[in-house]
Amino acid sequence: MKNHRLRLLTLLSMMVALSFLLQYFEFPIPALFPAYLKIDPSDIPALFVGIFVGPGSAVIVEFLKNILHALFISKDPNFSGEIANFFAGVAFILPVALTANMLRSKLESYTFKQTLLRFLPAFALAIVSMTVMMALVNYFFSFPLYGMTEHSVKVAGVIAVTPFNLFKGALLSVVALAIYPNVKPLFIRYFSH
Repeated sequence: MKNHRLRLLTLLSMMVALSFLLQYFEFPIPALFPAYLKIDPSDIPALFVGIFVGPGSAVIVEFLKNILHALFISKDPNFSGEIANFFAGVAFILPVALTANMLRSKLESYTFKQTLLRFLPAFALAIVSMTVMMALVNYFFSFPLYGMTEHSVKVAGVIAVTPFNLFKGALLSVVALAIYPNVKPLFIRYFSH
């Protein structure tokens, strides 16, 4: 039992550190979206923690990643980016992590095709969930912090960033599914001893 707790704590620490480092690899998609909208792969480690360990552990990784970002990287004094990133990450990860939690006993034996068939609806829900969450966070929190207080201006802002959030969710889903076959044995081996 003590060994399992130590392994879990070590894994979560590594995933928080990896997520924090991956935030440095943010990039815009200038041909499609304004330069201030950037994508980074930092939600991927928390997503895999959610799949193989559980939703609660994934939320912890997301939270600590954003705390570290606020302390060491953020240039925003009101931390609106970190708050929005936390809610976006949690909204994206939870549908997939909860699906994995329901399939926990069978997940290890599934082939990639079986996994794909079971997780595609969860990833679709994750994309929609993240997009809706970001619309709410932007409308009620982020936009007012930047002086966008009129209803019509906030609605226009939500409409403007919604395609970006859909694109980001789809890209994260594709990347996660592409590396899943390589990551699965590592997580299974890590907890099988």
